[in-house]
Amino acid sequence: MNLIKTAVDQLGGITSFTKALNRLIERPVTYQAVRKWIARGRLPRTEWTGETNYSIAIESITSGCVSRDQLLQFADRLPELAQQKEIA
Repeated sequence: MNLIKTAVDQLGGITSFTKALNRLIERPVTYQAVRKWIARGRLPRTEWTGETNYSIAIESITSGCVSRDQLLQFADRLPELAQQKEIA
């Protein structure tokens, strides 16, 4: 399940999602950035390095329907995915 797409759909589309998100974060994101998140099915690397806090804002704008914990679960799989790329 693509949680980013779920959040975007709940807010009525990418434009509405981006506007709502940008009201809560310090550095605004673009429509194109959100499209990349949807395509990848996850937030950018900066979310796990602590450079950004998109997951907290997304949890807020979706009224908890898409939680920070759900969005960050992908981090548990990062080493596994990196290893798969090395094998391929």
